[in-house]
Amino acid sequence: MGFKKQLAQSLELPKEVVLGLPLICMTGNEEMTIENHKGLLEYAPEGVRIASSSGSLSITGDGLILRQMSAECIVVTGAIHSIEFLR
Repeated sequence: MGFKKQLAQSLELPKEVVLGLPLICMTGNEEMTIENHKGLLEYAPEGVRIASSSGSLSITGDGLILRQMSAECIVVTGAIHSIEFLR
């Protein structure tokens, strides 16, 4: 186990903050919020790819829209069908 991971566990700190991991929150299959992203790689109404510290995140669906995009988070809305981590 890495030093940062041990530190986060022992001090009970949020792993996504200490390790820079993406934090993903979904509301049903209609909205997804991704925090701690590294940028947008690809965008189309049927697919979105987002860079993260642990690889890229691929979201597929119908009518996908980037409702919000900032340095802190990306919000994707539409009919989300699948989510996949790619290395």
